Amino acid sequence: MRIFLAGPPLTCGGGNVEAGDSALLWRGAGLDVTCLYFERCKCGKKVHMPEGSNPWVDRLARAGIDFEAAPSGQLHDVEGLPGSIVVGFCHSHLLHNWPELKSIGCRMIWSPCMCFRMLDENEALKDMPPTAVHFQSRYQMWQSVKDYEGWGCEEFAHIPGAFSQFRYNPRPHKPGEPFVIGRLARPDRMKWNPHLWDILKAVRASGVDVRALCQGWSEELDFHCGEPPGWATCLPQDELSSEEFLGRCHAMIAPNWGVNENWPRIGLEAMSAGVPLVVDSRGGWIEMLGDGYDSLCEKLGDYVPALVDLAQDEERRMDAIRYGRARVERIADPEPLAEKWLELFSRIAA
Repeated sequence: MRIFLAGPPLTCGGGNVEAGDSALLWRGAGLDVTCLYFERCKCGKKVHMPEGSNPWVDRLARAGIDFEAAPSGQLHDVEGLPGSIVVGFCHSHLLHNWPELKSIGCRMIWSPCMCFRMLDENEALKDMPPTAVHFQSRYQMWQSVKDYEGWGCEEFAHIPGAFSQFRYNPRPHKPGEPFVIGRLARPDRMKWNPHLWDILKAVRASGVDVRALCQGWSEELDFHCGEPPGWATCLPQDELSSEEFLGRCHAMIAPNWGVNENWPRIGLEAMSAGVPLVVDSRGGWIEMLGDGYDSLCEKLGDYVPALVDLAQDEERRMDAIRYGRARVERIADPEPLAEKWLELFSRIAA
């Protein structure tokens, strides 16, 4: 069976990264996988073959996954594409080329990755529904399935996001040294709570020598959150790899602004690397972390005592780290995830 992944994986953005890990998962299960990039997309953007600076190029090539140019208006000429299965993880260029792919008989699996509908998604799918919709969390499925049913989709699958484990390398926190609290996200305001500095100032006022490390920062966030204080280091997107970033943190926070998470990639990365999480008690976080996790915050004020406890009780922090590693090994176990994908592919290929 041949599977086409729509759009090259990238290093930032949950869906962009999950796309790469999913392709590796399918390939490891014995499937023939090709990564499409929509060269000369009908939206007017010229999309190039991913450059060597994108680490996914080498990772996929080593696994035997090729990149294939797919020019808009000529998709029927792409070898093996007509009538095949095409999967897209929240990839806008796939939506731009959706009608043409449907016209050549492709069976389309759409993975929205978020809990709300994008404008491009509404325009592309309402009259030409996906063959199947993939949800990473049951929360997302509960939030979204009625929209897709309303558009005529009848096939749905709940499959947690594929994830390749990071090197487990917890950073010890020694008495008297600064406590580094990280925030890693896309430079999108909905990912950054405007009270970020207030939370961390309150932790400092409790006697913790906090150092903030943020990545995904932008000039817009200077206005949204306020300019970073002197004890904060704010880096642009992709300055460090996620593994490098997490290796510098004693804890990670994720207070969002206005939207709930689905299956947050940073949660998988932090748990895998050995960084405890203090996050919002809503959306997909509850499902991802499970009932045994106690650093879930109902309100912003809850972040302060949770962070103070982690900074002042190293045994508790290490317990959270060990819990997180065991949890991510279970929920991202590749064998059951591959089985679920193979079942989905078989159903829509029949």
